[in-house]
Amino acid sequence: MGLMELRPRRLLAACLLLGLVPCAASQEDLPPAPGSVDAGLSLEVRESLAGLDPARVGWQSETDERAVVEQLYALVGLWRAGEGRVAPEELLAPGFSVEPLVPTELEEIDRGAWKIARASAPTPNPRRGADALLASLAALDARFAPSAVKTKVVALRYGETEGALETDVRVEAEAEAAQSVSHWRCGWTRVDDGWRLASIAVDDYVEVRGPGPVFRDASSAVLTGPLYEQQFVPGLPYWRTRLDTSLGVGFLGHHGLAIGDVDGDGLEDVYVCQPGGLPNRLFMHAADGTVRDGAAASGVDFLDPTSSALLVDLDGDADPDLVLALGDEVVVFENESGRFTLRSKSTVSGTTSMAAADVDLDGDVDVFICGYVSPYDGSGMPLPYHDANNGQRNTLLRNDGDLGFTDVTDEAGLGATRRFSFAAAFEDIDDDGDQDLYVANDFGRNELYRNDAGRFVLAAKALGVEDLSAGMGVSFGDFDRDGRVDLYVSNMFSAAGGRVAYQRNFRAGDDEGTRADYQRHARGNTLFRNVGVGGFADVTARAGVGMGRWAWGALLRDFDGDGWDDVLVPNGFVTERRADDL
Repeated sequence: MGLMELRPRRLLAACLLLGLVPCAASQEDLPPAPGSVDAGLSLEVRESLAGLDPARVGWQSETDERAVVEQLYALVGLWRAGEGRVAPEELLAPGFSVEPLVPTELEEIDRGAWKIARASAPTPNPRRGADALLASLAALDARFAPSAVKTKVVALRYGETEGALETDVRVEAEAEAAQSVSHWRCGWTRVDDGWRLASIAVDDYVEVRGPGPVFRDASSAVLTGPLYEQQFVPGLPYWRTRLDTSLGVGFLGHHGLAIGDVDGDGLEDVYVCQPGGLPNRLFMHAADGTVRDGAAASGVDFLDPTSSALLVDLDGDADPDLVLALGDEVVVFENESGRFTLRSKSTVSGTTSMAAADVDLDGDVDVFICGYVSPYDGSGMPLPYHDANNGQRNTLLRNDGDLGFTDVTDEAGLGATRRFSFAAAFEDIDDDGDQDLYVANDFGRNELYRNDAGRFVLAAKALGVEDLSAGMGVSFGDFDRDGRVDLYVSNMFSAAGGRVAYQRNFRAGDDEGTRADYQRHARGNTLFRNVGVGGFADVTARAGVGMGRWAWGALLRDFDGDGWDDVLVPNGFVTERRADDL
């Protein structure tokens, strides 16, 4: 989304992601239009908003980006006959040239129900003029006909010289059972006060065809009755206008869930965490595929703000107990034939998520808790942005038996940092029989701790998996089936961050290492291949799994049953005027 399309409450995220600093503006410069989103705002707030005008703070590239992307969308309007609102001559510079948008030589790959066609190094064969453009668009359209095509365009890189501009553009096209992703190198020539498209070169092209959607939304069929319609369908914006915010109703939706067979009937049940003021729910799985809410009957319909849950057997009796992050406490409940009884509490604030494993090999499960200080509600700002260590302490609770727990964070070697931790996962990465720990951190480098007899040693840098970015999710799996555990980490992809961070005037006074850190922040997700004794290798680009949009979780699992781990990336944040924004 464009910076000036953001509403005030979303401006902070853009500032943090781009490292922009608002500049002051005079009152005369800031007349709010009647009925606009700025109307009624204080001068101070309007000054801050004006400081985010990219042209005012020296980022002409972002103003140009909006202009050229709008022209590319107009070009996309020519994709199908009769949809174009402008003649192609109005978009093109004299001497315009275009390479085939569908490369003539495609490598065909058969994956059973899935068919893949790709060209990683297309052979240039440019043709000139508007007719060549229309013919190339028609060839691309033919790959999807007769299905309707939805297209998304975003500029990833920006480079300007006198009178000329070059942008790297990601173009996605999707139809009912097909999708293509290609990267265009677009040259632009300044004509009068604007830019005209001078050339399109195709750097790569990948197309996937399948039997149709892999997943479908079954919520309304499974979650029957008024509960789903009345509590879940309205969403957080609805409840924020009806519940006191002091109850803990945030706008980011950081509320987890847990899955386990609570009542021992062989069917998985789901515990759903809710913001403060709304009761948590325990959806009990019935044999007919529907669910009923058993939270009240089980004694776990809490109204406290709940950010994370675990259903895990803590006492070795073969049924899952319940661990909840309720407000500023982590609370443990024993499962007694489907009803839960409070057993212990630990004071832990700022919890985002939890993970469980037997870290000291004493036969019972311990709990690791990710801590976070939210800059979005005024709790604290990450400093420095790209490598913050002024956040919240993480916590390791040792299981002492009888569902009692002791905080052993410091003695286990996990108390030295104060990162903004979002997610964690345990896995034995070195095949020595104990559980190691990976922690994904927002606003800075991630942490991999090697477990050495119950004490953790930070080894992320030595093993090549610090992944300095905005860490949101982590998952282990064996994607290449070589018998070693690989690692996938979700981060935020930012096209605007990529454009800005690579320009010469971005943080011009910093050393190249710091600039590279900021550039890494915008890149997106990372896939690390376990190479054995040497640690891990970053194979993201080769595997094509970096751009996961504004990613949150991560999951390496075999979803289609072919024996290979696939990648699922939950993603999204906010969308304003451009519904097709990446």
